[in-house]
Amino acid sequence: MTTTAVTESGAALALDGVSRVYGGGAPALDGIDLVVPRGRLVAVMGRSGSGKSTLLRCAAGLERPTAGRVRIGGTDLASLKATALTRLRRDRIGFVFQSLNLVSALNVRENVTLPLLLAGAREGRALDALALAGLDAVGLADRAEDRPESLSGGQRQRVAIARALVNEPEVVFADEPTAALDPVTASGVLALLRRAVDEQGRTVVLVTHDPVAATWADEAVFLEHGRIAGRLDRPDEERVRAALGVRTETGRQPAVAR
Repeated sequence: MTTTAVTESGAALALDGVSRVYGGGAPALDGIDLVVPRGRLVAVMGRSGSGKSTLLRCAAGLERPTAGRVRIGGTDLASLKATALTRLRRDRIGFVFQSLNLVSALNVRENVTLPLLLAGAREGRALDALALAGLDAVGLADRAEDRPESLSGGQRQRVAIARALVNEPEVVFADEPTAALDPVTASGVLALLRRAVDEQGRTVVLVTHDPVAATWADEAVFLEHGRIAGRLDRPDEERVRAALGVRTETGRQPAVAR
């Protein structure tokens, strides 16, 4: 089943004719139509400058498109004022970035509970239990009281995933979450995102340049010059590389089987 086979009413995310222009230059996005069903992992791919990061920012409500509309569930983001849009991002969206954005002044448990505290939850045992359950799911319950700087890069990314999932978001946006990780650690991070989809029914939009990372997705969407240039259901590394025009690297470590 491709995203085009799903009606917008049943989607976690829908972009309808979305364009984004900066200044007087060529559009970074040019009439994007994309429907992401609930409970799917979709990889957004393309060369540098293809528009994939702009797509993520517009889809997540971090930027407003120049034209077109974006909907999270049934909510049209264009209908929301700034305060309501901030609330939607806080309550209904999870973010995992390459830069992590963990707060060094807080320990690991506190970093995970931060979205809930910002939403008005009170500190206490119930909140701590949620954080520990999330950390247990990513294999880091024993590091709950440690500071982020004491963790490895892969461990910090797993904390970021626990934080992104703690408020049970409708959509998780992951922007190059494995770019700075070695292949084995990257596979572990991608497995966590895959498990969130398969076991928790989450929807994940993964922006990546890595053909191996795309093999964890249900569908890969390819951008070129701000437009959708192609799609692949159940992508494998060879077909993704062919779509990107990238040769297979000699001696490359294969993707870890899942």
